[in-house]
Amino acid sequence: MKPIIQQILPVYPTHNHIQWTVEDKDGVFLSADILRSTSPGGPFTTLQVEVPSNIFFYQDAEANLMGLSTKYWYIIRANTINNAEAYALSEAKTVEYEISGHRGKIARKARRDLKVALERLNGVKIVILKKKRFGTRCPNCFNPVTKDTVYSNCNTCYGTSYDGGYHDPIYTFGKLDPAPIQSSLGASGVSETAITGLTIIDYPSVDHGDVVVETKTNRRFKVQRKMTTESSRVVVHQDLQVSELSRAASEYLIPLEING
Repeated sequence: MKPIIQQILPVYPTHNHIQWTVEDKDGVFLSADILRSTSPGGPFTTLQVEVPSNIFFYQDAEANLMGLSTKYWYIIRANTINNAEAYALSEAKTVEYEISGHRGKIARKARRDLKVALERLNGVKIVILKKKRFGTRCPNCFNPVTKDTVYSNCNTCYGTSYDGGYHDPIYTFGKLDPAPIQSSLGASGVSETAITGLTIIDYPSVDHGDVVVETKTNRRFKVQRKMTTESSRVVVHQDLQVSELSRAASEYLIPLEING
């Protein structure tokens, strides 16, 4: 078991966004503790304990971001289901770029401008369902011998092999482009796929296989590709290519409170 910090982002002026994943081939991950220090060598203080496996990020509202001058380092401590004394630590990480000076100002303004535009002008309300890649395996369809799922339409893991299938939903805004129809020829004949572009802010970090839901219509999309746009080596938003799922797809079985 190995916890890995994927993203640390200062969301000025409210909090630091910390996101992680866990390499957990044996399915022994139970919960995460978040530790913070103003030095990479510590000492580290514990901010939060026993964050469950259905949550993949933490918002550190205690960090002082007003001056954008104090840097913070974080460690994720992963606890196991087997032994309360056993745990694994991630590497200590801080923000990916220097938050002071020119690049810090670019990042802060670009993120705020995009957030305002999506929420008030050209965006729609969406839900991000991050696919589980760590935690307890599905009790209904996971085969521990073959390390694969037995059923294709399991309403417990939705084909992910992990209990619950997806992490807790994140509500945000995004801009969906028109969806051109792409045809492909396969063994069963010609199939059509609706591929569209989706622009969202740069947090939480989205990966291939995650699901995006348009709350107004309950249309559901699977992330096929992610691109990032940078300015002065600072990522300012995520450009996603998503394919619309069939209404018969198991991802439509995921219960979700839709607030259009």
